[in-house]
Amino acid sequence: MIFHKRRVLTGCLLLGLGFAVLLDTLGGPKWYGIAEFWRPTSKLATQILWDVRIPRVLAAMLVGILLAIGGLLLQTISHNPLADPSIIGVNAGANLALIVGELTGIALTVLNAFWLALIGALLAFLVVIGLSLNKKGFSPLRLLLGGTIFSGFLSSMSMAVSFMTNNSQQFRVILAGGFSGANYEQVGLLVLVAIVVVGGVFFFRTEFTLLGLDHQTTVGLGLSFKKLMGIAIILIVLAAGSSVAVGGNIGFVGLGVPQMVNFVHPGSFKANVFPVALCGGIFMLFADLISKAAVSSVELPLSALSAIVGGIVLFILVAFKKKVVQ
Repeated sequence: MIFHKRRVLTGCLLLGLGFAVLLDTLGGPKWYGIAEFWRPTSKLATQILWDVRIPRVLAAMLVGILLAIGGLLLQTISHNPLADPSIIGVNAGANLALIVGELTGIALTVLNAFWLALIGALLAFLVVIGLSLNKKGFSPLRLLLGGTIFSGFLSSMSMAVSFMTNNSQQFRVILAGGFSGANYEQVGLLVLVAIVVVGGVFFFRTEFTLLGLDHQTTVGLGLSFKKLMGIAIILIVLAAGSSVAVGGNIGFVGLGVPQMVNFVHPGSFKANVFPVALCGGIFMLFADLISKAAVSSVELPLSALSAIVGGIVLFILVAFKKKVVQ
């Protein structure tokens, strides 16, 4: 019975993802009919759909999937339902690395943007892990509080550096978030990262689920706590860093999507990871559609849209008195 429900849920989410892909491809400042794919009305329409919108849609979908998986994995290993790479400074570290790299003369090619963002995300995560340790070991509360403060510090540094060097407009996508410049090369690298992250999560799904238990139970079951934590950190950094390299500063997806899925379909990491991934893709596609179609002459920043949703989720969590630290 439970397996049947999961299949139905997965099927519905796959249909929703397909619908979101189609809607985001056709929608924008100018809407196109679906017949444009096999009977284009002009060469310009064909170029817009295949060279601009399709890579943008694929990038948005993959970034949504990666951010949602990264958020769920971080919440699981930290025993904290409010943990999110964007909240604890991982995304902010990747942002700052991109800005500093550009200002020091490193051309932000697709490949350079990826490795800079990954290094920044990794360094930020290591600092936050250090802040979360105390005499008794790992503290979920210190992770959230220390990470939030550190994230604010890094974000402020990014804004200050961009304004002091008069490059705020140049770094608009990095700071505000968006997929206006997405291309097939970025999509190709995102696909490679997604294969590694999704494959790693699938292979270690049972171990990560057990890692969500307390430390003594995990060790008692014969699992290598340090090894699993190391693998989880690598997967989270890959997911967050690559997402920032393409979409810039997009937050709260890793917080809001797992919590929404868990609200509708309560379950363990193993049971919810793929529904969360699909919902992450759906969420990002609709957010991208709103950002480019809501106002005809202006593209709304995805960071603001995602923050609004994240704020609503936080309000609901507080309103229902859900524990923020388990």
